Amino acid sequence: MYLKSLNVTGVRNLSNVQLQPGAGINYFYGANGAGKTSLLESVSLLSVGRSFRSGKISTIINNNSTELTISGLVEDPQRHSSQRVGISKTRDSTVARIDGQNINRLSLLAHAVPSVSISTSNHELVEGGPGERRNFLDWILFHVDHTFVQLSKQYKTALSQRNAALRRGSTDQLVLMWNQELADAGEAIAGRRDNICQQIQQSLSAFSTQIGNAEILPELQYRRGWTADVPLTESLMKNLDNCRRLNTTSIGPHRADVKLKVAGDEARYVHSRGQQKLLAILMKLVQVDLFTEHHGQAPILLFDDMPSELDDNAREFVLDYLRSSDVQVFLTGIDDVSKIKHYVNNMFHVKLGEIKNVV
Repeated sequence: MYLKSLNVTGVRNLSNVQLQPGAGINYFYGANGAGKTSLLESVSLLSVGRSFRSGKISTIINNNSTELTISGLVEDPQRHSSQRVGISKTRDSTVARIDGQNINRLSLLAHAVPSVSISTSNHELVEGGPGERRNFLDWILFHVDHTFVQLSKQYKTALSQRNAALRRGSTDQLVLMWNQELADAGEAIAGRRDNICQQIQQSLSAFSTQIGNAEILPELQYRRGWTADVPLTESLMKNLDNCRRLNTTSIGPHRADVKLKVAGDEARYVHSRGQQKLLAILMKLVQVDLFTEHHGQAPILLFDDMPSELDDNAREFVLDYLRSSDVQVFLTGIDDVSKIKHYVNNMFHVKLGEIKNVV
């Protein structure tokens, strides 16, 4: 799956951009502040309705505009079909379309334009809080398990209702009436996350072997968010007083984490910043790998400033992987392209918000 064309207006400093990226590795180079990352943000917005860099749309819309608009033609070689996808955002509203029809769920964009983003803040997967790692798992499950979206909706609805009852100081009966629905969905989510962790472990192990860097490999330990070997319904009952004190449900898969352990310690405490960055990048490549394994084709990869993130050996491994895995890549870097030029299918120069193809 890849973007055959991309049109962008109103995103940060980008001018009226019209691109025909190739199906392989597309390299966008230029000085800092030229608009390279803004281009990747545009693809991210088209894919999931938000930027991987900033959650505030007011900071993304060009200062001279009141709206941003992004559209693209997505080719699906497996189905021999294409879709026109678009999104428009103001500071207060969002309109998304597929083949000219308005859609009311941004998750439909994620299916139409699946993308994985790797940026300079990617080490947060290793160093950051549990939410980063839960999102990492759930992105994979969203794309490889067709039941996961509905389970997540059921869990979020029950959790919201239970928390509302706690905040109102409702009777135990009214709070506990949501326990079974919460537990049924929560147990199912935890089981799926635990299973996907095992698949991630296998893929990471293969990557670390290929790259010749076994010491970077962590053991993934999924912590489901409540006491091990105790049913969630039982834990919810036992934890009711604590939930009342906090006015929120304090246990469940929304509190889950994935511990990345190296020789018994967390990777964030024993790995250097460079090792954390490499591990986080490999984890993102696992997302690409598992998506491809399930769908028979790769998602789009947005890779911001890769040359500065990796040493020569790791860079060669990643580029070899990308070239052999048939991924469309939007890759950014500074002016010097000598180290990666022979991997690149298409090059674009970015300067002061304008993007030009380099022959």
